[in-house]
Amino acid sequence: CSTVLEQVKFRNHIKEEMDWGKNGIFVNYSDLHDYSWNYTSDNNKISGFNKGIVTKTVPIVIHCNSDAEGLVLKNKLLEIGEKDILAVQHGKLIIGDYYLKCFIRGSKKGKYLMRKGYMETTLSIVTDYPQWVKESTTSFRADGRVTTDGQTSGDKVGGKNLDFKRDFPYDYTSDMTNKTLNNTGFVGTNFKLIIYGAAINPTVHIGGHTYQVNCSVGDGEYLTIDSLEKTIYLTKQDGTTVNCFNQRNRASYVFEQIPSGQNTVTWDNTFGFDVILLEERSEPRWT
Repeated sequence: CSTVLEQVKFRNHIKEEMDWGKNGIFVNYSDLHDYSWNYTSDNNKISGFNKGIVTKTVPIVIHCNSDAEGLVLKNKLLEIGEKDILAVQHGKLIIGDYYLKCFIRGSKKGKYLMRKGYMETTLSIVTDYPQWVKESTTSFRADGRVTTDGQTSGDKVGGKNLDFKRDFPYDYTSDMTNKTLNNTGFVGTNFKLIIYGAAINPTVHIGGHTYQVNCSVGDGEYLTIDSLEKTIYLTKQDGTTVNCFNQRNRASYVFEQIPSGQNTVTWDNTFGFDVILLEERSEPRWT
């Protein structure tokens, strides 16, 4: 079969991007799809698994029609990754719908003296969270409407043709008596639950589990529960944040992962919220 160049994108922490798979810069193989779990043992029995800090290598070829184009790409390749290093803020390697939080920590070059528009280099990528993550957002509104990213005008959901004008960030499904959240991952996932004010002691039940924070969220404010980072912050209208970790309902673990499959969602309909599922895999899904 013919060789297919993989489409890889790198985005630094300030949202600057480079496409590695077109426009003069190419990746035709790498170890980005490889993974390995470390194990711990006790009395010659495996007691747990972890990955620790992982290094990946990405061989890249810069092949431009002009020397000027090559020089631009060579310089950008350093600058876009170096900003993450100096700020100690993760960038993201992106393959399809999945990203890997990481840093470009080094570059080993070859054949860069042939001409200015050509260079071969191997990038060293390091990550302290070696999981490929796919984010999917479902929005629940106080009027009962539910939206899911990926819907397009004219899509049919529940047998109804949804031909809305694009006045909203997502197209709306029809009103449903029982609201559901579909976790398409094969295991429970981490999440971000973002609750929009006004709301008093906001409570959301997902899959029979209660997520509650005993605080007030004013108009124009929002509360973010992050199960991965184990944080709860209220963001006020002026952008300042308030730590609400101690206001969590301690009787029901507020960072409980959301189970795989269809989950019933209930709340008092006095506020709206988003659920961002963070599907994690050791390798990006093959498509």
